[in-house]
Amino acid sequence: MGENEIDAIFEQINKLKKPASGSEITSANNANSALGDMLNGVSAEIQRVLDDNKLTQEDLCKITGMSQSNISKILNGKVAPRLDTLQKIAASTNTKLVVSFEKIGGDE
Repeated sequence: MGENEIDAIFEQINKLKKPASGSEITSANNANSALGDMLNGVSAEIQRVLDDNKLTQEDLCKITGMSQSNISKILNGKVAPRLDTLQKIAASTNTKLVVSFEKIGGDE
């Protein structure tokens, strides 16, 4: 193997994506944690609506036309429901869907 070939190999190696730094990993973990918190909040709200209306998952399936599997995944925080799905659940349970943004970490 000639020197030019070795240089070409090292150049290709240097172009490979480097592993994420500690701060990049922390940032990704924080984003995943925030998403998990949001999904848990959505799941809890849907469960509250079901409880308030004395509805089961099966009842929700019937009135929304959604599959039990999809509703179960939403309630267990395994999937992020689309806004139209949340609106369908809200309309079917005589509730209003409200989406809000709140400032994090301060009373400002």
